[in-house]
Amino acid sequence: MGGRVEIKGLFVKRGGKEALKGASFSLPPSSLTVLLGRNGSGKTTLLKVLAGEEEKSGGEISLPPELKIASVPQEPASAMLGGCLREEMETWGAGDLEVFDVLAFLGISHLLDEPFSSLSAGQVEVCALAAALSRSPGLVLLDEPLSPLDPVSRRRAASLIASLNRELGISFLIAEHDLEPLLSLNPRVVALKEGKVLAEGGAKEALESLWAQGERGLVPDFQKLYLSQGLALPLSVKEAEKIPYSPKAAPLRRRPPFGEKALSASHLAFAWPGSPSLDVSDLSFDAFFGEALALVGENGSGKSTLLKLLAGPLRPRFGRIWRRDRKGGSFFLPQDPLPLLALKEGEELGKEEFLTGSRGEMQRAADLIALRSGKNVILLDEPARSLDGEAREEVGEEILKRAQEGALVVFSTHDPAFCASFSDRTLCLLKGKKAFLGGSRELVGGRAFFTTPFHRAFPNENVLTLKDCA
Repeated sequence: MGGRVEIKGLFVKRGGKEALKGASFSLPPSSLTVLLGRNGSGKTTLLKVLAGEEEKSGGEISLPPELKIASVPQEPASAMLGGCLREEMETWGAGDLEVFDVLAFLGISHLLDEPFSSLSAGQVEVCALAAALSRSPGLVLLDEPLSPLDPVSRRRAASLIASLNRELGISFLIAEHDLEPLLSLNPRVVALKEGKVLAEGGAKEALESLWAQGERGLVPDFQKLYLSQGLALPLSVKEAEKIPYSPKAAPLRRRPPFGEKALSASHLAFAWPGSPSLDVSDLSFDAFFGEALALVGENGSGKSTLLKLLAGPLRPRFGRIWRRDRKGGSFFLPQDPLPLLALKEGEELGKEEFLTGSRGEMQRAADLIALRSGKNVILLDEPARSLDGEAREEVGEEILKRAQEGALVVFSTHDPAFCASFSDRTLCLLKGKKAFLGGSRELVGGRAFFTTPFHRAFPNENVLTLKDCA
């Protein structure tokens, strides 16, 4: 669908700074391309320029005259004009037949009249994609569409994107800081750093080029292992199985024992207004000073609700939460980091410095404010969301540091590797109920889906992450 898109010498200035510095690359017809880069590299800016939402200050963009472009931003719910999918698609001029056609392909007719406020992050993302498709685009721009999704939803979303590209010929340009979830699609890759293109081509070609240039932070951890050994580069575990190599497991980091009980939840139950069932149901557990406790579960499993119950903004319908009264208090950081950063206006972290940054830059800043607050109980809702590899490592190490200093850190995550690396125990929720509470490595190392490529490739080696490889 449509012809070739050419971007030549693209410059964009934002707030007196150059967000793009002569970026040049092309998008072939019916291509699937990942725009890869760290937080603040210019990915979102480039998508906004292509979508016509931001002006360029230099360079050329050559678009086929018949090409229609649709865009889905990082926070699709905030950009929706209607209250439900039907209203959103009608706002963009879609008639009943167009609505039927799109929903039949995506299989989401049951979401047509559901309020966006009642949907999970994964459901909102697919609704935003449906609204974009109703405009009959030849090119769809997606800004980090996988970051708010659980692992299973990520695979479904990636498979759906591949199907739309393969069967309908729609081109996709997907901004991501983590290439790993999309490698199975064998995409083209355009890698950005500080507004410049570092590499362009097939996934293997681009990753090998980045490695040779020393830009190893953009290479997924599983592929780093093979490149560091001078081996052939696999794009999947299946390809890795053909390479005769098995790493030696490194000694695991020893953690000191937990301190006294920090909080206790007993038979908690809660339901949001209008919910047909309980969002948290008969949930009991204890948490301790000196531990990092991860919360995992699919989108809509009750993780955010539980954190709000523990923090105090919500009160349980049934059950009880006991908190140890200790000097230092608690700090709760919800999923949206903007309110916290806005409150820092006039302090050492200026409003302009962060509120003009990327979603990942703002998330990192808010995470570190919370973790360095000196509070004894720190509750974080998706602290690793939108973080590139370096920022993810920094935030994870800060979580462990605060736990070692005696604080209780409770955080939700969709990332098995982050869970295994930076938490002691994990509470797994299934539709608001406790499905598992135990060691994080025990959980991630014993699963077929909520696990890492390392465990799939080396199931008998006690290797879950790159750090586990000697």
